[in-house]
Amino acid sequence: MVGHHVQLAVLEGEEALFLERLSAPGAIINYTRIAGRLPLHVSSSGLVLLAHGPVALQERILTGTLGYAYCPGYVHEDALGVAAPVRGRQGEVVAALSVIVPNEAGAASVVPVVRTAARGVSRALTARGLPG
Repeated sequence: MVGHHVQLAVLEGEEALFLERLSAPGAIINYTRIAGRLPLHVSSSGLVLLAHGPVALQERILTGTLGYAYCPGYVHEDALGVAAPVRGRQGEVVAALSVIVPNEAGAASVVPVVRTAARGVSRALTARGLPG
């Protein structure tokens, strides 16, 4: 448990479309909102979606990640976004799971938690035979 924000986003054109967000009381600032959009390059979710998107999209904006996006201060200097890919049946990235936590020392400890959670969501999607 990260005690701040957890959100789910999908690729919509050249933006990350945020489908859901759960926030803890007293969580760090977060500019996203449900049904809100951000350019791919300004959020951890967007960067993961971009990195696993079509090559033409990557070439227009940027390339690759290390299996997750780590974005300290991208949207707000006090916030850090970390996102990992959620994969469908064919291994394609269908969504990004991210957390927003304070941008402070030790924040990198959420990286393995986010990656593990994203793998769990991926397994749940494929086990239920859901599209994606």
